[in-house]
Amino acid sequence: MVLIKISEKKHKERIERVRSTLESKNLKGMIFFNTRSIFYLVGFHHIPTERPIALTLPTNGELSLFVPELEVNHVRDHVPLVPDVFNYFEYPDVIHPMKVFAKGLEERKLANKPIAADAPGAPSYWGYQGPMLQEIIPKAKITILNELIMDMRVIKDEEEIALITESCKWGNLAHQLLQEYTYVGASEIEVVNEVNSEASRIMLKTLGSSFKPLGGAISAAAGYRGQIGAGSAIPHAATGNNFFKKGDTLVTGAGANMNGYRSELERTMFMGEPSKKQEKYFSIMYKAQTAAIEAFGPNVKNADVDKAARQVFKDEGVWELVQHHTGHAIGMEGHERPFLDIGSKVVMKPGMVLTVEPGIYIHDFAGFRHSDTVLIREDDSEMLTYYPREIEDLIIDQ
Repeated sequence: MVLIKISEKKHKERIERVRSTLESKNLKGMIFFNTRSIFYLVGFHHIPTERPIALTLPTNGELSLFVPELEVNHVRDHVPLVPDVFNYFEYPDVIHPMKVFAKGLEERKLANKPIAADAPGAPSYWGYQGPMLQEIIPKAKITILNELIMDMRVIKDEEEIALITESCKWGNLAHQLLQEYTYVGASEIEVVNEVNSEASRIMLKTLGSSFKPLGGAISAAAGYRGQIGAGSAIPHAATGNNFFKKGDTLVTGAGANMNGYRSELERTMFMGEPSKKQEKYFSIMYKAQTAAIEAFGPNVKNADVDKAARQVFKDEGVWELVQHHTGHAIGMEGHERPFLDIGSKVVMKPGMVLTVEPGIYIHDFAGFRHSDTVLIREDDSEMLTYYPREIEDLIIDQ
């Protein structure tokens, strides 16, 4: 049976880990403003706006969510781990929401105790302005633990790995459709829309009605994001009104949102038989990615993986064409720490999931980058993405 969401048991384990950390620091609770941290702990997915939202996690007692009126029934219907919901009507309103929050903390006996928070106050999102926590509960001693949840997220548990693995499967399907539907003269936008619609339809139909996509109607996706022809030399290009031409170098991207978890698959493809110049740079990129993949493993320094790719580029005399490091962690966000960078002090541990994506870019000509998602295991590493990497499999003859 396919896992389609993090279990309540796993959420409870995360909550207890936070409580254990707080107790070790003699803190009586913690307030979370970060939307991803709230989702990570209790599974509450919402649309962030200017309206502040906060999760209160005491070391003893019930969790509570502080939300605007429009989210009250959402929490009650979909977040069973949080039985206590208190709210305000709107922002900014006559009485600022954070003053309402202060009263709620007083009622929950946390306004004058040593507590933690993931930020000094609610984030300035969509024009929000408001007082800091210390201003509204001046008697509390507040410790900022802004990295607590991110530290927990570095090592993925078995359910997270299962969701990321499933994301790879649907990203693979989307990429297959992308390669199949791309042809000379086609519009990038029309091809991508058709691909994402079909891939998501198949994914949703296969997983069934109990699967709830969190990324909107598009759950499985693949595209080019403007990395077509000379645009492929811009690593973070933007989708344009592009049409595919014979001879184009294409850099792709594919993945799927599995209950908030994602993967990354990227390939360099060609519209027709590649030229000798295209083959040359593809071969160098492929060699660098292979060297990086072979360097992966438990207890390996992240810096050493980056060095492996860099060394290939230096040996091949193309170091001046490199514009970024070799990869990054991935999970709830497209980019997470730690990073595959020569400046990293991190050592790979089982449960880490990272991308491996060294690339080279020749301005006004083309870019060359593959990306794969890799899991660190107890004794080795495993490539979770599995789309073909060889040049002969990445030529579009239509």
